Amino acid sequence: MDTIRDLPKNGPLEEYRKRSSFNWKLFKIHFEGEKFVRSQEELWKFLEKNPEFHHPTRSLTLDETRRRCYRQVNEISKIAEDKPIEWHFLLSLYDTSLPLLKGLSRGTISNAIIDLGTENHRKLVEKFTTGTFRGCLSFTEISHGTNLKGLQTTATYDVETENFILHTPNFQAAKCWSGVLGKTATHALLYAQLITPDGVNHGLHPFIVPIRDTETLLPLSGITVGDMGEKIGLNGLDNGFLLFKNYSLPRNYLLNKITDVTKDGKYVTVLKDPSQRFGASISPLSNGRIRIIYNNTMYMRIALTIAIRYCASRRQFGPTEKVELPVIEYQVQQGRLFPHLASLYALTVFSYDLFKKVEEKKSKDPKTVVAEGMELHALSSAGKPFSSWLVRDAIQDCREACGGHGYLKASRLGEMRGAIDASCTYEGENTVLIQQASNWILNQWDNFKKGKGISSPLGTAGFLKTAVYILSQKFHATTVEETLKLDNLLIMHKWLTCYYLMKTYEHTQNLRKQGMNSFEIRNNSQMFFARSLSLIYAEHAVVKSFMNRIEDPIFVKSERCVLKKLCALFSASCLEKRMADFYAGGFATIHSKLDVLLRTGIVSLNNDLLNEAVALIDVLAPPDFVVNSPLGMSDGEIYKHLEENFFGDAKNFERPSWWMELKSNL
Repeated sequence: MDTIRDLPKNGPLEEYRKRSSFNWKLFKIHFEGEKFVRSQEELWKFLEKNPEFHHPTRSLTLDETRRRCYRQVNEISKIAEDKPIEWHFLLSLYDTSLPLLKGLSRGTISNAIIDLGTENHRKLVEKFTTGTFRGCLSFTEISHGTNLKGLQTTATYDVETENFILHTPNFQAAKCWSGVLGKTATHALLYAQLITPDGVNHGLHPFIVPIRDTETLLPLSGITVGDMGEKIGLNGLDNGFLLFKNYSLPRNYLLNKITDVTKDGKYVTVLKDPSQRFGASISPLSNGRIRIIYNNTMYMRIALTIAIRYCASRRQFGPTEKVELPVIEYQVQQGRLFPHLASLYALTVFSYDLFKKVEEKKSKDPKTVVAEGMELHALSSAGKPFSSWLVRDAIQDCREACGGHGYLKASRLGEMRGAIDASCTYEGENTVLIQQASNWILNQWDNFKKGKGISSPLGTAGFLKTAVYILSQKFHATTVEETLKLDNLLIMHKWLTCYYLMKTYEHTQNLRKQGMNSFEIRNNSQMFFARSLSLIYAEHAVVKSFMNRIEDPIFVKSERCVLKKLCALFSASCLEKRMADFYAGGFATIHSKLDVLLRTGIVSLNNDLLNEAVALIDVLAPPDFVVNSPLGMSDGEIYKHLEENFFGDAKNFERPSWWMELKSNL
């Protein structure tokens, strides 16, 4: 615990810290692991001491913002070797663009080469990891995003030159939104339609494509590349567009672990099934979605650090005119923030769990890896929308909970809101993405009904084989305490998942009987059916992951007690939003009082967490240098820091440069 820095004493937050039932430093070590906590402290000290990370004293131009971010990536890379993957995402707490720029420019293509390339490509890995080359991921096109199979960029093999000819047929097929592409990428991990000399289109395949001269950074012949301009957020990252005009690419730039084209133009592959081949080739996307889920928790971590500390310090109204209470004491403010605090802990545990699953998947036999890969794809396809929408709403509530002061740019809540907006769209637009999860779940059920069983090696859907029994269960609790027992809450999540599975499956079968084709069935079963099924599947997975973590023997009694309350609050808050389904589906009757018991329980849990909230945020919050918000500093002195912010910029006291125009209008 000596490695964790102390918090300020005797400030506005001290009262709440003293009320906590646990030692926040010990809890931090138990929750995140001593090794990870030590590496965090190493990172924080590095950021504070390095001049490149000193906070600017004025607003920067777009070009200055990008330059600063690139210089910081270079500095971070000097100490990043052998650090756990979670360590890199902590950079989001300092600047939301930083881990994205670092991951894309140095990691994305390297990982793709390792996963999809052969020994012939290994020599390139070091070039990207050291920053000699800078990479970008080029999937999306102007007229096609999430529908990858509709992409139009072609790579046609030419036998005479033994090159692929890359071509963009029109502006609508221009690659776009690629991070790092706008100004700085030297290479692209490009996905294009591979066409062999016989005219057969074999679908999307990955290529490593040089796009700029590494010495001059000017575009290579046959390439048009440009910047997309300033965005709502994440402006440390340069996003760009890319077009090819009969650009010749040597044959060995195809990442050919799964598929290759021989010198004489013959197409060869180790996976005959086109769906499996396609799924394997886009593995960078599944891994990217898992990273997005974890990154989302970082945005939420900063927002809740700011909002909870602010609300525990800000006094407003009270029992008498002379006595004002911290606004965190009010039920509506607790209801606005504490379920999000529970979500933060739940999603953090879930993110850790996903990373472990990815690492474990690398060392198993091929058949298991394929099955796990499909389940992981479904889980990430549901988890990414679920988490980004949850965090989006949390950040908005944090902004509103901080009142007008939360609207200041200096609060950093706008920065978090801009960052989470991107998470709702990139690496698969949420509304489209969740269809892939529902397709996997429905296929599992269809296979089960046909006697093939349910293939869920990661354990997220194994319970579906007992769906008939689960749906026969009823709500029998008569007290709030019984309702909030974790086992009882988990039963409700299982019931809800099975209920929506059966509803959606029956709906799709009815559409099929009406003569609809597969596309029409999918399209007409989204609202109120498949979409809900995917989100509920994700909810269950997050809750189950959290419950499993609580059983870790490392936690002492007081820590386990507060974790159970957080888990119960997260679960109950999710279930409360589906109240109508429990009554409509027959799980609860009008006399069961499920609505009263569950909602009373949520209010009770919020009240229980009042004394724990500040300490729970202390466990996850970075130091003040990283928080960098006058509303969220660890001493709780919000007015002192606002004063410093207002008076710290001399321009705040200058008349406008155009003041004469005002005078002339008098």
